[in-house]
Amino acid sequence: LLGVRPLDLYAEERALLPGMAARFLAQIAQRCSGTPLQYLLGEAEFYGVPFLVESGVFIPRPETEVIVEAVLQALRESRARLERPLRILDAGTGSGCIALSLARALPTCFVVGVELSWNALRIAQRNAERHAMASRVRFVQGRWLEGIRGRFDGLVANPPYVPSAQIDHLPLDVRQEPRISLDGGPDGMRDLRELLERVPGLLTAGGIAAFECAEEHVERLLCMGRSLPWVARMSPLHDLAQRPRGVLFHRA
Repeated sequence: LLGVRPLDLYAEERALLPGMAARFLAQIAQRCSGTPLQYLLGEAEFYGVPFLVESGVFIPRPETEVIVEAVLQALRESRARLERPLRILDAGTGSGCIALSLARALPTCFVVGVELSWNALRIAQRNAERHAMASRVRFVQGRWLEGIRGRFDGLVANPPYVPSAQIDHLPLDVRQEPRISLDGGPDGMRDLRELLERVPGLLTAGGIAAFECAEEHVERLLCMGRSLPWVARMSPLHDLAQRPRGVLFHRA
């Protein structure tokens, strides 16, 4: 609220502006009632960069950084053999954190972020402008890959993957986030199946697709991939605790 570093609170004394104490106590009450800290602060850090967030926008999580790292490594290898800028698609972009992190790390790429929520799209666009990426990252409104045309070298998605019956048992602050960003259907794999089915029509030869998912979904996705003719190879992705967190697919 003061706009200073924590150390400054101890290093110097300052008078509070009128109403500041009341705002502080009001936010404490909101936090106690389950409002996520990121919504109160108005931003969340992802891949070392702050991103704007607000109520109605899914909060970026450090686990997703592992997916970004895997995509970057694969696409850097692809970039070496291509003579044009990479094209990347981020399905369900939310705050835009994945799309913008990829664009920031790959200066010659162009990214399209697709998002169903107009509110999230507004925040994603503000993040693009905040980080001077609006010329290389375009956000469009849509449901997953519907209506998307053209071919992409990389596709990444962090879809909802919590089984519907488990939503009401999540921690209180997580339940304040948009249900559409959490609810993955009866078994949590509804959107993962849909995305996997549509991938081959959008990926270039040798392109990659990376999906974040729950630990229990990884082996099931790998089993599905073994029966898909477009999959040349695939590998599980692990989070910082070395728990399965997603799958990376390589197109033939």
